[in-house]
Amino acid sequence: MQDGYTQVAITGDDFLFFAGRAVEGMSTILGELGDELANTRPGLPAANTPFALLTHCLGVMEYWGGHLVAGRPVRREREAEFHASGPVAPLQARAARALETLRDDVRASRPGASLHAEPDPGALGPRRELTRDSALQHLYEELAQHHGQMEIMRDCLLAARRPADPVEAPIEWLRAKQGVKWHRPGPSLLPAWVADMDFPLAPVIADAIGAALGRGDLGYPDWDGHPLAGAFADRMDRRHGWRPDPGHVRGVTDLIQSLQLTLTLLTEPGDGVVAFTPSYPPFLRTLESMRRPLVAAPLEPGPGGGWTWDHDLLEQRVRAQRARILLLVNPHNPTGKVFTAAELRRVADLAERHDLTVISDEIHADLVHAPHRHHPFAALDAATAARTVTVTSASKAFNIAGLRTALAHVGPAALRTAWDAQPPDLYGATNVLGVAATRAAWAHGDPWLAAVTAHLTRQRDHLAERVAALPGVDLLVPEAGYLAWLDCRDAGLGEEAADWFRRNAGVELSAGSEFGSGAVGVVAGSRARLNFATTREVLDLILDRMAASLGKGNGFRPPEAHLSASG
Repeated sequence: MQDGYTQVAITGDDFLFFAGRAVEGMSTILGELGDELANTRPGLPAANTPFALLTHCLGVMEYWGGHLVAGRPVRREREAEFHASGPVAPLQARAARALETLRDDVRASRPGASLHAEPDPGALGPRRELTRDSALQHLYEELAQHHGQMEIMRDCLLAARRPADPVEAPIEWLRAKQGVKWHRPGPSLLPAWVADMDFPLAPVIADAIGAALGRGDLGYPDWDGHPLAGAFADRMDRRHGWRPDPGHVRGVTDLIQSLQLTLTLLTEPGDGVVAFTPSYPPFLRTLESMRRPLVAAPLEPGPGGGWTWDHDLLEQRVRAQRARILLLVNPHNPTGKVFTAAELRRVADLAERHDLTVISDEIHADLVHAPHRHHPFAALDAATAARTVTVTSASKAFNIAGLRTALAHVGPAALRTAWDAQPPDLYGATNVLGVAATRAAWAHGDPWLAAVTAHLTRQRDHLAERVAALPGVDLLVPEAGYLAWLDCRDAGLGEEAADWFRRNAGVELSAGSEFGSGAVGVVAGSRARLNFATTREVLDLILDRMAASLGKGNGFRPPEAHLSASG
């Protein structure tokens, strides 16, 4: 005993062991959280991000250990530490180096020696006279305290991002949405039309957007080239075995813009555009408004199931109608057809014989149902790649169309030159939140996507069983996506199928007439597109209403102004 206290001997190695545990523990937590969550503030009063907290701890180590104990000059901006952000891996490497430096500083220190300088009051250390030993004790106090805070932050962040089920969406939540799918039809109709999914946002995307907002990072971006070029190349390589050239990537807001820009730069009014019909309505409206005649390749049900086309007839039409562009939508909208490698080879040979530039819309590629497989058109061979503009986005698979972020991989060199010669930002600029969301989706979103795709496959199979029991309605089961192209010819509706189901079932479908003719001899209005990317509850409500309307046909009357979940 001395002055009423028991002396406790703490060696330098003891100190370094426990200080190291704290720093390494915080570094490990950052690795668990990943780049997005590590830069996200948890819902705690006055909380910083985990990234900023570890940055602050390294500043504490440099000041108290490096400056006051070891005597090195240190330039520290304490307030800036709490606003730091960035990727996790470099910070983890910096933490490991800082621990090695601290070990050298502690082992070189003399017990009981005075500090090399008086502590700055702004460093918020203890208000008492300190030796180097007591300064190191304060350093450990700081590290242990912040390690505990970091564990709490991790638990809060992980709990906040962990949904019970990525495809659970109460109908009340859906009804409250302001987007076009649920808002425009009104409360009396069940929407199954526009190609939005009814699922909560992928947590990795919400985290990425939240991190950008938390940084206040909505100013002019500092990008060298297109910010998604590398991420796109990595994803195509990883998922489809195709390594596109990142230098050929150009930014667009959506796929319609890429079609319009390509038509503007490569064609004149009167030049034909080949497309497999039925086709995505905005593409058809673009051709009409730009006076580029459609050269239709109608898809028809094949003898063995699936969709096919008359290739000889298409060849004749291409020769006769001065076609310059071939628009390929693969996987196809609205039929859900996935083109096989052999079919793509036939299309490529046609394009080569007639010197057609191919625009390959591959936005549904991440939503292919097994055992089918997506083949990027440009991956066929170098010559095909050199005539192909591959257009895609994370918007369909991850349901982020409102962020208006897409890209085009421009294979033709002359088109890249013409594209780059356009006035800066004439066609808009890339959205910083869209980039953050797309990077997160493509790098970390595959577990969420796998769960959603499995749900969509189950929905598709359930839909096929239910449609088989609808009198006069047929369906070729889609091979990709979440859109079902219903054939209502034998239902005897006497009008556009979508109009009939709206009036008699209270269900909003996409009108078949908007997609053009679906097959030879088929009136487009006898078709309708149904979106099944929703919950099983909502899908069954839709199908129950359709079944009841086909059985009664006496007009739909909503029971009340606003439908409940049982409606």
